[in-house]
Amino acid sequence: MSIFTYLRSHALRVACSVAVVALLFVMLPVVGVEAGATELVVLLVTVLELVGLLWEWLRGRSFMRSLVGLAGGEDDVLDAVDTIPEPEYPEGELAWDALQNVAQASRRRGAELEEEMRDYRRYVELWVHEIKTPLAAMNLTLANTHSEDARALSREVARVEADVENALYYARSTSVAEDYLLRRCDLVQLVRDAVKSRARSLIEAHVAIDMAGLEGEKGLWVSCDPKWMTFILGQLIDNAVRYRATPDRDGRGARLSFSASVEGAGSANERVVLHVTDNGCGISQADLGRIFERGFTGSNGRTHERSTGMGLYLVRTLCEKMGLAVGARSVEGEGTTMSIIFPREHSHAV
Repeated sequence: MSIFTYLRSHALRVACSVAVVALLFVMLPVVGVEAGATELVVLLVTVLELVGLLWEWLRGRSFMRSLVGLAGGEDDVLDAVDTIPEPEYPEGELAWDALQNVAQASRRRGAELEEEMRDYRRYVELWVHEIKTPLAAMNLTLANTHSEDARALSREVARVEADVENALYYARSTSVAEDYLLRRCDLVQLVRDAVKSRARSLIEAHVAIDMAGLEGEKGLWVSCDPKWMTFILGQLIDNAVRYRATPDRDGRGARLSFSASVEGAGSANERVVLHVTDNGCGISQADLGRIFERGFTGSNGRTHERSTGMGLYLVRTLCEKMGLAVGARSVEGEGTTMSIIFPREHSHAV
């Protein structure tokens, strides 16, 4: 805090000091004090008042600077509180004690919330594993029934399984470090595994798969957790199916294409980029900047099949946890391209 800010905040005291000096200068001659003595008294009082103000400012300057830093938004406020030196005057000591108590209470509450989150995560994981058993039994029963009703029910069961999977990965996304391991993976094989995991929905939706952009790219290695990457690609495939083109509405059949390339080869910015492109309804420019927000469904989510707005949020969150980047380009009415970027150090990881 600057001296001018301090004086402004103590304007009343400064005004009183000036008034005392002015009264002494006026009243002392009236009561018969000689001019020289009056000037000496006025000078001494003025110096003492200035020294008092300066001492109080210097005494509290370090502590006030620390408070300014806290008010300005430190990266870690609680850690910053621990670095504040304890002041040596009553008002500062009281404020310092209050800050320490607030910091301790915040840490205790944070630890309690963290434990509650761990308990919730464990419960969700247990619930997911438990619910998979009846779902598997339902699928087995429906697989042996060849009626239209059974096929319709099977599709609904598949939706439940997808939502259950989303719930599991959302719970794990809060502490992903406990559940993933970066490995050197063949990107082409990862795409094939993801397509295979969604084969049923792709066939039922009559979506043609084009992997020509991956031909000749065998041995394109990237570093990621294969389980997490299969889930991420599965979410992109699900969106392509949900917002696919139809001959009746769009005059074209649904198509989903995969391609990959190495950009900036040999440079420090070398990276592997995977593109997942569909020819569906596309995303409006108004919605494009928000599609990775949690719970955002946009106009497509309101006009097409139901959407929770969690799929792309999980895609972005899990990519960031693994050090990857994800982006989107889209033209409304023509299609969308989702891109996953694997940095150079990942593409050469072993």
